[in-house]
Amino acid sequence: MKTVMVLIHDDASQEARLQTALDVVRAVEGHLLCLDVVQMPVIADGFGAGGGAGVLLMDEREREDKNVEALEPRLANEGVSYEWSRVHSQSDEAVTDSCRLVDLIVVGKQGVGEMSETGNAAARLAELTTAPILLVPTEQKRFDLFGKALVAWDGSRPADAALRAAVPLLRMASEVEVVTVGEGEGDPNEAATYLDRQGCKATSRLLPKTGAVSEQLLDAMRTSGATWAVMGSYGHSRLREQIFGGTTRTLLAKAPIPVMLSH
Repeated sequence: MKTVMVLIHDDASQEARLQTALDVVRAVEGHLLCLDVVQMPVIADGFGAGGGAGVLLMDEREREDKNVEALEPRLANEGVSYEWSRVHSQSDEAVTDSCRLVDLIVVGKQGVGEMSETGNAAARLAELTTAPILLVPTEQKRFDLFGKALVAWDGSRPADAALRAAVPLLRMASEVEVVTVGEGEGDPNEAATYLDRQGCKATSRLLPKTGAVSEQLLDAMRTSGATWAVMGSYGHSRLREQIFGGTTRTLLAKAPIPVMLSH
């Protein structure tokens, strides 16, 4: 894992995203790709939309030009390899077109320019790209890769994919705890054994299901001492997730620590 992409946009989550990405790049001695997202304006009223959209786009571009200009001196002094790129869009597809050859994408719970902390942007990106996504809480100050890592594992293909993708970072963790909620959802010992073979210090824990799986995993994140977590995205069908809410979306919305996910 060497190339880390971080979404840059002048919003409340930017500092958390950038600092986390810098911490990862230093840890892996990698390269940082700063993707500056200039959001295309959306105008509901079609009358005069062309001129109005043009003015709004110019304002947005000017704001991001100033944002990049302010960040450049800081990055130049961070001692990491980095580069800038820019995309003009509100489209997830446009963002993922820019990350075909990256190893990790760092995003915030607020997404880019969104007001509510839902984690939906991370889930959408995870579905559109093969690169793992690292979701960072807005209040995150530093990313401690070398602390304890928690792996939420249910034996599904997305969980397997997330586990494999996270191995280069899990090797750096002081310990890795694999947590599975409920009998028949996979044997956490299987995942722990796999991680042991990969050079990780892994243990496992099977929790009896006593309520919502998402709430039990959130409690594990809060009480285990973990500094970050790994999970698969959409272990059940996307339709079922949309109808019933789903473990993935609940965890992404409420996770108190950075979460790495893969689809």
